[in-house]
This record gives sequence, C-alpha cells and structure tokens, in this order.
Amino acid sequence: MAAEGLLAEYPELRPFVLPNVRLTGIRIGAGAYGSVEEVAVPGAICAAKKIHDIFLDRSEIPAAEIRRATAQFVRECQLISTLDHQNIVKFLGVAFFPGSRLPALVMERLLTSLHDLLDPETDPPPPPNTPKPFFPLSLKCSILHNVACGLAYLHERTPPVIHRDLSARNVLLNSGMVAKIVDLGVARIVPRMRTAATMTKGPGASVYMPPEASAPAKSNAQKSKYDASIDVFSLGVVAIFTIGEVFPCDPVAATYLDEETGLLVARTELQRRAEYMRHVNEQLRASGQLRGDHPLIRLIQQCLHNGPHKRPSIREVLRLLEEARAGARDSGWEEVQAAQTQPRNQSSERDLQSRVQELQQQLQSRNQENADLQSSVQELHSRNQAKDRELAEARQQLRQKEEELARQGAELTRAEETIRREHQQLRQKEEQLRSSEALVADFQKTLQQRDSEPTQRTKSSLLPTAIPHSTQVNIKPRKLTVQCHRKKTAPCEMFRGSATTDGRFAYFTPRDSNSVYQYECSTEKWEELPSCPYQNSRLVIIDRELTAVGGYDGSYTNKLYTLRQRKWVEKYPPMNTARSDTAVVTTSDGEHLIVIGGYVGGVSWTATVELFQVKSRRWYQLTDLPQPLQFPSATICGDLVHVVGLGDDGYSCSLAALPSSDKPIPPQSIPHLISWKPLPPLPLTRSTAATLCGQLVLIGGDRSGSPVNSIHQLVDGQWVEIGSMTSRRYDCLVASPSPDKIIIVGGVGAEDSVEECVVV
Repeated sequence: MAAEGLLAEYPELRPFVLPNVRLTGIRIGAGAYGSVEEVAVPGAICAAKKIHDIFLDRSEIPAAEIRRATAQFVRECQLISTLDHQNIVKFLGVAFFPGSRLPALVMERLLTSLHDLLDPETDPPPPPNTPKPFFPLSLKCSILHNVACGLAYLHERTPPVIHRDLSARNVLLNSGMVAKIVDLGVARIVPRMRTAATMTKGPGASVYMPPEASAPAKSNAQKSKYDASIDVFSLGVVAIFTIGEVFPCDPVAATYLDEETGLLVARTELQRRAEYMRHVNEQLRASGQLRGDHPLIRLIQQCLHNGPHKRPSIREVLRLLEEARAGARDSGWEEVQAAQTQPRNQSSERDLQSRVQELQQQLQSRNQENADLQSSVQELHSRNQAKDRELAEARQQLRQKEEELARQGAELTRAEETIRREHQQLRQKEEQLRSSEALVADFQKTLQQRDSEPTQRTKSSLLPTAIPHSTQVNIKPRKLTVQCHRKKTAPCEMFRGSATTDGRFAYFTPRDSNSVYQYECSTEKWEELPSCPYQNSRLVIIDRELTAVGGYDGSYTNKLYTLRQRKWVEKYPPMNTARSDTAVVTTSDGEHLIVIGGYVGGVSWTATVELFQVKSRRWYQLTDLPQPLQFPSATICGDLVHVVGLGDDGYSCSLAALPSSDKPIPPQSIPHLISWKPLPPLPLTRSTAATLCGQLVLIGGDRSGSPVNSIHQLVDGQWVEIGSMTSRRYDCLVASPSPDKIIIVGGVGAEDSVEECVVV
C-alpha cells in the first residue's frame, strides 16, 4: 500500500506524518515481523519501528488481515499520541521511507531494553562461568517502580488502558536507568477497571500471560475474558526476571510424576510458577546472592496469583515496592548481597559504568553527525532554492517569448485576412468593370446599327434598349458530393454547444459548461482556452477576435465578452434581451452580427431577433421569427440567413437591404429590412445547419429517437442526401474553416468524435 493510498484510506494518520526523517543505517533490533531502526529527525536521533513489507506480498495472508493490522497501527498512533508520562516512551509521529509501503512509528531513542540489560546476547558469547555485572537491589526496585508508575498512568486514565503485552523487551531504559514502557500495539481501552471483558486470547508472549488470558470463552475459541490484572501478572513475571537475571523461559517441566499413581500429571499454572520461583531461589542461594527470603518474593507471589481479583491493584503494587525497597535498606540486605558478590564481581560495576559511558559517547557522536548532516542538508536546500528561482525566471522569460510569438502570429493572421478580403474586393470590382465594358460594347453596337438604318427614326430610337428583368438568369444550386474523414477525438464530450472559426482555428464550447477549446484545423491540435464567464454562451468571430454572446450563470445575461490576451473582457455594448442558447451569425463583410432566438428562463424560448452594427456599435431589434425555435442553429449563405430548431421547421431571410455598418438605421425602415420565410420541412429533427460552397446543408439528425449519419442539401426546394458521416449523431457542433470544408464535433451518439467533411 503506497503512502498516498494509505493516507487516503486513513486520513487520521496525516497529522502524525513527520517530514525530513532519514534512516541512519543502524539497526537497533529485529524480530520476525519487523525491526527497530535508528533514524535522524531535525535536531535529534530517534528510533523507528517498521513492519516488514514482505507480509504484504504473502498470498496466504488475507487482505482483511492486512487491513486489520493497518487499522491496529492507526489505533496505536491515535492512542499513544495522547499519552504524556515520564515512564511511557514518547511518541513523535510516523514516517514513510523510500521503498517501503508501510509507515514506521517514530519515538524517542533509548539506551537498551531491560531484557538486554539483564540477559545480554553478545557475539561471540562470553566464556563459561563469566560473572555478570552486579545490579544492586535498589536499581532493580527502581526499575520495577518505574514500570509500575507507567502502568498506573495507563490504568487510571479515563477511560482506562490495558497494555496486554508487558514484557522485559517492552521496558526500555535511558542512560540514567529510568525505565519506560513501549509498544502499545495490542493495548485496549476498557470502560471500567477490574471488570472482565472479552478480548483476544493470549495477546502477548505466553510466558508473561496469566491463566485467564489463555482460557477460551464458551462463545468464541479465539477470545478470553480478563481485565487490567493481566498487566499486574505480567509485571510479576518481569519482577522474576529482574531478581533472577535469567529469562523465565521454562526450566520447569510442564508435567511431573505423581508418586502415588505413578502417572505423569500436568502442572497447573500456579504450580509451574511456584516451582519456577523455587528454582530461582535455589540458584540465588547457590550463587551466594541470597540468604533468607528475598524482599520481592511476597510481591511476586501476589502478582502471580491464579485468581485475577486476588492480585493487587497497581497502586498496591507501588506500595509493596516501596515497602520492599525500604525493608531491604533497613535490614541491610542489599549491603550483605553486595558484600557477598563483590569479590566475585569486583569489576562488574565499573564495567557497567564504562559501558554506559561508552554508549553515551556514541549517542553524542551520533547527535553531532546528525547536526553536521542537517547543516549540509540546509546548504543543499539553499542551493536548490537558488536553482529553482533561476529555473522559474527562465520559464517566465520563455512564456514571455511564447506570448510575443503568439501575438506576432495573431497579427500575421489578421494581416493575411486583410489581404484576402482586399483581394476578394478587387475581384468583385474586376467583375463590375467587365460588366460595365459589356454594357458599353452593347451600346456602341446599337449606335452602329442606328447609323446604318434610315434617318426616319424618331429621337426616342436613339436611346439604348434596356435589358428586361425577366431575361436575368438565376443560377440554380448544384448538388454537392461530400466525403467525411475521422479526425483526432475531442478532449471532452460535446453536444448542443456552440462553434465558430477564423479559418485557421475552430472554437468549441459544450452545453452546460463554460469551457472553451481551440482546434487547429491543419494539425488537429486541441488546446483549452480560458473559461467563459457564463455557460451556454454562443461563440462568434467579431473583428478577428473570439467573442461569447449571452449565457447563463445563475441568471441570464445580455453581455458580450471578447477574448483578448487570454482574458475575457467586455468590449461591446450588451444586447437588449438577456438570454442563452441563441443562434448567432455574422455577415460576410464582418460588419453585422445577428442574434436569433434563445432561452430566457423557465420554459420560455424567445423569437426575438437583434442586429448589431460593429462600426457604429448600435443594437437594433429586427422582425421576430414567426415562432420561437428550441436550441436554434443558424448559418449564412451569401446574403441569406437560415435558422433551424429541434423540430422539423426552419426559416430563412435575405439581408440584401441591410445598410452599411457605419450608418444608423432609420426606425421607420427597420420593419422592412428582413422578412422571414419558412423552409421546406426538414428531413430529420435535431439537425445542425451549416454552409458548404455557399449552399445550405443539414448535418446529422434524429429519426424516431435514433441518431443518423446523413448529410442533406437544399436543392430546388427539396432536401437531397449528399453524403454520410462516419458516426451517427444529432445536436452536433459544426464550424466551417473554408467554403468547401466543415469540421463536425460531438453530438448525441458520438460525443467526442471529430470528423472533417469536404466537397469532392
């Protein structure tokens, strides 16, 4: 389980995570399930308890068991973070180390454990009959008193805490021989003291467990009933170990021979403990360390009683320890013991003091190394910050250059557009000139014919003959043929949105979103632009700049926002009517913007049509649609505007009567500027209107609730199918970067599909 995954599953661990924790490479101890490593935190050397990651990879361990162990670790952190006592090891936090998927518990670094002090494991082992260092009774009583104080703190909390795993290995000592309790991984919070509760059977080492912790309950073989006296029993075993200085493993057989029956009989727990204590006393007497009763024997016997309620409370244990220490001091027992053992251990105390001093020097050396390392880390951190600042400045300069190049590119694009428009105007003037030359040639021909005829012609016959209007030929639209090709998919699903183009780029915004995406037609590259101020706006190019018309963001707006230097600004005056989901078109000369219909809230769709003159910056209300259209889409073919809705109805009007954009429109002429005429019934519903080669086409549609891929063209008042898309769709977005090509994006049925449709 990675660190982020574990913190996401257990967010209560986040407050305990320590930064800048580093392994020093020194292992303090190791066991079957984990290890204790020395770590460096800023300003100190500490210890960290790690669980081996290998247990996560063992297939025989169920996932529920792994989650249970992780939850137990979290509970231990939450519990020990609330503890503050001089005889409880101080908890600092948790840390994640590289290559490890489990957290480590970081705590204060102590000198050794009681187990290692009393029964050290040396490599190589000492020679036979090597005397052990002398530990005075006052030191042993002081250590046991420290342990009892720590247990009293746990038992007398509200609510009380039972340790359940007290042992000599879980009692640590600092350089001043002050004992502290560690490892509350299996500790339990109970509602009341001295009240038995059903808990896990045998939570700690079996040699430290009382009989009731091993006896199964009737309802569950893995549970037992016991109370806080389990810790008192374990303290009694720790006391045996302390006075005997030998680990109480099992020198006593679990069975004995009954002399009456001649059969092997199992010893009871009390018999086994009593036999073990007798064995320890015999060893002490044989070594000359004991003469008479040991001062702690009475305390140990009470702590190891089979009956939980007959064991003393932890407060009584503290009192008995004080009495034992005072009794030993008053009777001179400790001096006798020291006198008997001093000839044999005359250098042991000096060796112990020398060892303590050596360990203290090592600890000071480690602290100095850590301080030096921290200084190096700070210096490296300062260098990295300087490098980061240089990199940030370089990136800022690069962004400025990119923005400058983008601005120059935009200026170049506008210059190209200006040249193209001027070239188009020049071609129109050439056409007009050719038409004038043809009229002059016809007039000259007429004059020549007059001169060759008799002179009786009347004066009126000298005038040129006018060409009647009926002889002018209307060129019928030709039927187109199109092919569609699939392109790179869109960055998100799109339908019922808005699309526009400036030739090089196409711009799209999905419905119910204020996101705007730019599509480069030549490279198929998508880029997300700054979001619109409103959702459901309609995009249009005005004066070579991308503009969003209307929209909704909790309320409907009549504002126009223009994207300038990647910021949306209000460049133009607002419309007269606030609305969203309108249809917008601009005339071919770019001088007029027409806003058709739209949604005004509730269940209301409007038929309002407004005209905006770009140069004079004036708004006018034109003739309304014959009826409102839902989700209208519009396109312009020459001077004809076509608009269709969700149904099978649509309308068109001519813009030939529109005046120049720099001249105001007289109010009396507004009703006569446009006149809406119905289109032939659409072949499909929910189609999108577009223009190809100056002709009206419909993209996609809905037939009986299913999307279709047909493309239809209006030819001689009839809808003719001229091609098919690669995907079935309706309510799609369409942009026309050139007269013979359109870009089709999204729609219901093909939400992120992109196609290019070209005339062949």
